[in-house]
Amino acid sequence: MTLQSKIAAAANEVRKHGGQPHEVHLRASDAIQLQYELLSKGGELAHAIMQNGVGRAVPEILGLQIVWKSARFCVV
Repeated sequence: MTLQSKIAAAANEVRKHGGQPHEVHLRASDAIQLQYELLSKGGELAHAIMQNGVGRAVPEILGLQIVWKSARFCVV
């Protein structure tokens, strides 16, 4: 399971319970996995990640703001 699909599943779970997700909290290991997934796709985003780092190049994913270096993975 990719991190992007894990985020999508967690966001759908929040929506199922009547919530409106707006943030995803990522641990350091999640950030590394996300960086790897996005770099493997290549293109302009991969170039931006290589130049600026994943934190600056990817402020949001799947319409959710990313909170970097959290203690646990969650979607709120």
